[in-house]
Amino acid sequence: MQIQLEKTLDVAVVERELAQLWSDATHDPKAEPNADGDDAVLRARVANLLVFVSAEEALASVHEMLQELTARHPSRVMLMLGARDAADRDIEMFVESICQSDKRGDNKRVSCEEITLKAYGKYVAELPSASLPLLVSDLSTFLWWQNEPRVSDKVLDTLLRATDRLIIDSASFANPEDDLLESNKLYGAENYDHVGISDLNWARLTFWRELLADFYDVGAYRATLDEIDLVEIDYVAPEQDENSVAPQALLFAGWLSSRLGWNFADEQSPEAQEESATLTFHFSRQPQDDAGKITVRLNRVKQGECKPGRLVRVELRSTVNEATAFTVARSDDNLHLLAEAKLGTDTHRGRVLPVRNRSTAQLLSREMEILCNDQIYLEALAVAAKMIDRSR
Repeated sequence: MQIQLEKTLDVAVVERELAQLWSDATHDPKAEPNADGDDAVLRARVANLLVFVSAEEALASVHEMLQELTARHPSRVMLMLGARDAADRDIEMFVESICQSDKRGDNKRVSCEEITLKAYGKYVAELPSASLPLLVSDLSTFLWWQNEPRVSDKVLDTLLRATDRLIIDSASFANPEDDLLESNKLYGAENYDHVGISDLNWARLTFWRELLADFYDVGAYRATLDEIDLVEIDYVAPEQDENSVAPQALLFAGWLSSRLGWNFADEQSPEAQEESATLTFHFSRQPQDDAGKITVRLNRVKQGECKPGRLVRVELRSTVNEATAFTVARSDDNLHLLAEAKLGTDTHRGRVLPVRNRSTAQLLSREMEILCNDQIYLEALAVAAKMIDRSR
């Protein structure tokens, strides 16, 4: 049950109400007595989790997700609604407990707390001053930011200064290309050197990267892979902006470029199509060799029931030897990822992996186990940002 507090900025009032909620959960009259007489409820907090949303309709889905997430990471959760475009209304604060039940019965065993803060119009700016004093000291603090990741955003800036890790999801960006550019700026910001930054969309690419990297582990493929001069990356258009390149496609291309040591060509290919973006890179197999060229095409396609913004196919091939191709693609039913190498008339099937449609709670849970930055992701994002700039 959610309880609204009258004195929203009084830390003592909030803590007293949370303690009462815990006491009520411990003495729940509806709970079945334990045979051993042990009915204690553990109040657990292993982290602080700040969640920022900009739309009121997002609160219900986030609250539902927290029930799953806190089963693995019981936390003090501060769910903040910042409705900037709404009429001015001072901060409202609500508290409630999140309890996990014993798998063998309905008895509550673990309880943590959720504090909801709602601010409208000009009062959104006061959310950090209302929420940060409520952080539990000596616990890691995570910020799941569900809004535009603008470096100039004062609310984001203040929250980041008290945060150990920022979590974003580029799949949900309202302006995919612009927001990806802004995300890259966060890494170069001097004030955020202490903050690790995660993108849930990058985690969704793990199997894609694994399968493509597998080709380079096969000694017999090495010479053929050195002949690659064309990369095709097919993706489904993002839901928020169908004319933007999907962040997954940009991040995957950035990953390939950063891992294989490609550099942008000074002059980009003039080729341009409505459903395709083309960029040209230089590469060199040996330091003494002249730099060759490799073309990367990002193609917008349709793929049945595939979710918006997701990859469909990645293919590496040679335009000189067209019978050579290394492909990772979704199956027609979108249930599996398939790897395949074609060398002339020979076709070699690689691994087949299931498409992992992990829930947001599962993705967040993994990120809450990591505090350091993923350097490979940072380099992929930096290249992706340059690709956006070059294509404009």
